[in-house]
Amino acid sequence: MSQSQVAQRIRAEIFSWTSLAFVMALLEGGVIGVVIKNGFAGQVDDWLLNLCVAIATGAPFYSNLISFIWVKLSAGKSKAQIVSNLSIVCCFCGLGISFVSFTSSGLVVLVLLLVVARVCWSGIMTIRSNIWRVNYPRYIRGKVTAKLATMASLLMSVAAFAAGWTLDWRFEAFQWLYISFALFSLFGAYRYRFLSVRHYHKHLEQERDSTQKASFSRIFRVLQDNRAFAKYMLSMFILGSGNLMFMAPLIVYLNEYTGLNKSEQILITTAIPLALVPFAVGWWARLLDGNHIFHFRSIHSWGFATAIFTFVLAQITVTEWLFFVGAFIYGVAISGGVIGWNLGHNDFVSNASPMDYMAVHVTLTGLRGLFAPLLGIGFYQWLETIQPGNGRYALLLPFSITTIGGILFVYFNRQRLSGQLE
Repeated sequence: MSQSQVAQRIRAEIFSWTSLAFVMALLEGGVIGVVIKNGFAGQVDDWLLNLCVAIATGAPFYSNLISFIWVKLSAGKSKAQIVSNLSIVCCFCGLGISFVSFTSSGLVVLVLLLVVARVCWSGIMTIRSNIWRVNYPRYIRGKVTAKLATMASLLMSVAAFAAGWTLDWRFEAFQWLYISFALFSLFGAYRYRFLSVRHYHKHLEQERDSTQKASFSRIFRVLQDNRAFAKYMLSMFILGSGNLMFMAPLIVYLNEYTGLNKSEQILITTAIPLALVPFAVGWWARLLDGNHIFHFRSIHSWGFATAIFTFVLAQITVTEWLFFVGAFIYGVAISGGVIGWNLGHNDFVSNASPMDYMAVHVTLTGLRGLFAPLLGIGFYQWLETIQPGNGRYALLLPFSITTIGGILFVYFNRQRLSGQLE
């Protein structure tokens, strides 16, 4: 593979993912959650409204439950074209949200469009992992992912802040923002179908000749056959459950108990964290390129624990500037998460199919995305029923769970270093 070919593919990737960043920013839980909380207030009961916020924050994750279907549907077919088609659907879902009315039925339509978009995005992530593994050698894969994440996250941050500013200026004007961003992102979505994939025909023939079929049973056999990967997934499941649990109650608390305006809320939950990715992702990429994923996670996981603890302090002490500190730390943490989540499973693949391993990872992410945000908002609601204002303690639950995940990564990494990891 020549350097010019690699550079050409990277440029094509950058164009597509930076274009798609605009519409995907508007589908982020921190943005759409603010839209739901403010746009539909008074149309449904508060508990149902908060439940929809939890569904919105969990949508990027529980939609991953059907990732094994994407493995099956993409077998023997052009991966770039499928990714392109799914990206186009995401854009049309964003476009559809702009026409939703602020009624109870409109809320149902919005949530459905969001779920459809996120189901398609789960397919994109599953299939994209295979493209990246084929197109980019191991020694530069982390750097390529970091470069793509840097550009996409920076533009998503700008788009999210634009959404917050628009909501503060004139709430109804957000519809034009969704229309313009969705139409612009369509260019990147369509362009991706022309990406060249290394050894394209060879891989398609191998997949067509394969007698193995994608299924839940096959995917979870991977965990049984690779115990080290199973331990990695256990640690990720616990760490990720805490991470997915805190955003919904944080969004609700910021809206109900602080004097922060809509743009400041979006800055804390979305714009600042995404803006930090370009500045921190390079360091995380170098850490992963030179080390095993267990070593990487044994360091990286504590970023999430520290961020959630800072949010806890901000709520308990009623110190609004601490929310911005927490957002800063959270941004540093998710910059490493971008690298680890997309590439971490490759340290366990060996000669097996990387899509099978990624499908396991994505599916388990879907499982925790199905219950964690609902558990987080449920815990918040329960504390509020005991006494209004007790919701400020709700983040203690995700903080505890995330800390346990970090401890597991440290433990299993020590097992690996001593040769006891099986």
